[in-house]
Amino acid sequence: MELLKRDMEHKRDIQAALKSLRESLGRENIPFGLIGALALRYHGYNRFTEDIELLTTKNGLDRIHDALVGRGFLPRASGSRKKLRMTQFKVNLDVVIEGEHAGSNESPTVFPSPESGAFKDYSGLRVANLDTLIELKLASGIWAHRGQGLVDIQKLIQANRLDESFAEKLPAPLRPKYLELLAESRREIDIE
Repeated sequence: MELLKRDMEHKRDIQAALKSLRESLGRENIPFGLIGALALRYHGYNRFTEDIELLTTKNGLDRIHDALVGRGFLPRASGSRKKLRMTQFKVNLDVVIEGEHAGSNESPTVFPSPESGAFKDYSGLRVANLDTLIELKLASGIWAHRGQGLVDIQKLIQANRLDESFAEKLPAPLRPKYLELLAESRREIDIE
């Protein structure tokens, strides 16, 4: 019962933190976009998360440190710039910078600008669009060996009823893995 209670409290913390983050970053004119588990929710798949994954610019990260660290934001470890904690809400914030490679330096996928068409506005929150989110999750799954990202893609495929034609929206190196996950998601549905 205690774990269920904590999960409910944490869900409220995440929602409040997200609202506060939108206000704080907006006030400081820091460009940002949501990626990760919170972005999944905007595309039909709700998954529990412990943190907020945020994409910004290099200058945006500098502004976060100049304007917000020490004022409700703290590094999670000494010298950490991209792993922060929103102290009021006890929520971790993982920051990614536009232009970095998704998954590893060998990945052909780089994180886009949070101000680009790769993001859509939802009531003042810029959220990775479905094409972008799947591309980033694929790159992370393939090059960083993050299994959860691949599971997330299967759930997005099911929630959005994606098919083979979606592969054409992805860079060529990512298409085979997408098609493999599509086939897996169909097998999973058949088993159920």
